[in-house]
Amino acid sequence: METKDDLLAEISDLLGLDSYKTTVGSSVPRRFFSDLLDYFDLPDHGDAVTACKTLISSANLNWRNDYSSEATPSGGGGTITLSGLQVLRKSILILLNENEAKYLNGVAVDSTKEHEWTLLRGQTILRKRLHATYGGIQQGGISPSNTTKNVLIFSDDAANKKHGYKRDYWLDDLTFIYCGDGQQGNQTLSHRNGSILNHVSQGRKLRLFSPVRGLVTYLGELRIDLENPYSIEDGIGRDGMPRKVIMFKLHRILEKHESLLSQEKNTLSEFFGSKYKYANEDSKSIESREPFTTDPNLLDRALQLHAITQNTIANWVQGYGLTPISPNATTCDFDIAWESPNGRIVCEVKSLSDKNETHQFRMGLGQVLEYAFFTEAIPVLVLSREPNNRELIEVAKNSGVNVLWPEILHKYSPDDLRNVRNN
Repeated sequence: METKDDLLAEISDLLGLDSYKTTVGSSVPRRFFSDLLDYFDLPDHGDAVTACKTLISSANLNWRNDYSSEATPSGGGGTITLSGLQVLRKSILILLNENEAKYLNGVAVDSTKEHEWTLLRGQTILRKRLHATYGGIQQGGISPSNTTKNVLIFSDDAANKKHGYKRDYWLDDLTFIYCGDGQQGNQTLSHRNGSILNHVSQGRKLRLFSPVRGLVTYLGELRIDLENPYSIEDGIGRDGMPRKVIMFKLHRILEKHESLLSQEKNTLSEFFGSKYKYANEDSKSIESREPFTTDPNLLDRALQLHAITQNTIANWVQGYGLTPISPNATTCDFDIAWESPNGRIVCEVKSLSDKNETHQFRMGLGQVLEYAFFTEAIPVLVLSREPNNRELIEVAKNSGVNVLWPEILHKYSPDDLRNVRNN
């Protein structure tokens, strides 16, 4: 016989939410209903019974007194009964089917927002703010938007095994293998998984982010492989039971001018550098390394965020008709540089976290000043995000170093960085 906890787990799995369990007195957590209401963009007010009524009525089903404990002799507070959760499950399936029909027909999409994507690869944003801007639900790894023509997907290697998913990984620089939705039982090509499979025919774009929660980083646009879109593999569900999982084959979409870069002839000075080589954006774990056995600069280069930020600068430079440069064997080991009408510019890129911000800044400032001296270039320190301590920016400026990060690149031109204000 199924229990309340079974139903909570099944409903959560249908929507890709974290599973909830009943509390003391077999009560269903109020937060569980908030997650469901958020998913379907329904008003969230009142107690658990009011929330459950909202969901059931939205599916055009009738509410009965035995769906909650309010009508029992004891009153029972606002507890949803087993029969109430069973009808709630039926309601969720109805609402999901209605939503999927809207996605397939494009009814719910505001076409005026189709071209309003402004995030740059490497830019970070709170997931809550991301959804407020581009639509979609704040839970789970696959979030189709009903207000823009985007499907937001999230990858978090640390959480995958915990939640019953196989590891997502880059097969090569351009091919990403992504595990489908569903925490237990065999995954199917419906609902959220269907939004990935059918995103091309629906006119939607796949947008990849990492991690799943909190401050997420935009990793770029992907497109499903049209010939071999997915494979079915053996996996283990969150309940520990064997099952089948869907592994989507996705390809990174090259950004403006990026594909042209590989076709250019190298006409650069042998002294200054050579044609830019895109940094490998495949995630690498360095946590197991001893802190003093490896060059810390090499450790930083191994970080995925560093590579993404560096490539974002390359795309920005290319967008203005300039040619990004990688160091050659005869120059110092800068990250990226270019020739501009106002002189050479050399950049050092540093990825930041709350714990290493000051350390990374100090290291990057010293490096870029050294590189600028040997290359006779204008020094620019590029950070993966805005520093929390803005005094660091003033320190850099007093040293003659400009500071940039992805979110503010649109304010400036790479051919003239003599007046960066960082406002």
